[in-house]
Amino acid sequence: MPHTLVISNREDVSIEYLLSKMNDRGISYLRVNSEDIGSLHFNINPKGEKLCTFHETEHDLSTIRSVVFRRIPLKYNIQKDGENHKYLNHERKHFLEGLFLSLENAKWINPMFGTQIAERKLYQLHAAHRLGLRTPNSIITNRLTLALDFLKKESSAIIKPISNGLQVVGEKVYSIYTTEVNFESFADLQLAPVFDTPVFLQEKIPNQGDIRVTIVGKSVFAVKIIKEGAEVDWRRPEVTKKYELIQLPIQLKEQLLNVNRHFGLIYSAIDLILTPEGEYVFLEVNPVGEWVWLEIELGLSISHQIISELI
Repeated sequence: MPHTLVISNREDVSIEYLLSKMNDRGISYLRVNSEDIGSLHFNINPKGEKLCTFHETEHDLSTIRSVVFRRIPLKYNIQKDGENHKYLNHERKHFLEGLFLSLENAKWINPMFGTQIAERKLYQLHAAHRLGLRTPNSIITNRLTLALDFLKKESSAIIKPISNGLQVVGEKVYSIYTTEVNFESFADLQLAPVFDTPVFLQEKIPNQGDIRVTIVGKSVFAVKIIKEGAEVDWRRPEVTKKYELIQLPIQLKEQLLNVNRHFGLIYSAIDLILTPEGEYVFLEVNPVGEWVWLEIELGLSISHQIISELI
């Protein structure tokens, strides 16, 4: 029977890399991709039986010791749903959530609803501020006057998604990045006095370096990202970047570990900005953030730490 359940999708590069490392260690697993749900046969009952058959092999999910959880999928590759597609997807989502939540004896990286709560950026900033971290001056509003007042006060500002910034169009997924904005450019949009969807505005922090902090359990990997040019968001693929492993101040490291404890996370990717004055500013925490490229680029042991948590 598999030791670890992996909840993912076919396009998850991080999971592919992690599973290759698990194979090297001889750790058994069952991978459940959202696209494969039509190929899985379930036999579940309230008395505790949780059987799943995949490729003619029956697995007893009640014996699962650990779970790698990325995200409950919102869509499935089922072509025969027709007009009932949205309803049936809702049924699949609730079934999978209920099934996975019933695996009470397994260790989760990360807990399902802890992941979903931790992705809420407004709550992230609230929690980080309470834990003593500096956060940018921010406003989330659907009123044009308040947005313009904020942009008048901030000589330099940015606009960013409230969610994870992923937009699905047909079968393609696009990223919406953080973008610099000012009073004039925002006023020129001629928006209605009240927006249907709130906007997320922040002061633009003077930047000596972007910092990506990957946390696994009590292990902290801090990397300074040195980018060419004045682009705000280093994640844009066209931005040229170099990476440097750094050590964080002890107090800051403990504060970031407290962020994970607050949300009940074992793994997270936290983005900071280092100011020219040497101060660290918290931007956001991503409970499903990517990490493989940093391990390959700098020879880090992130996968080793994740596997250590799983076993």
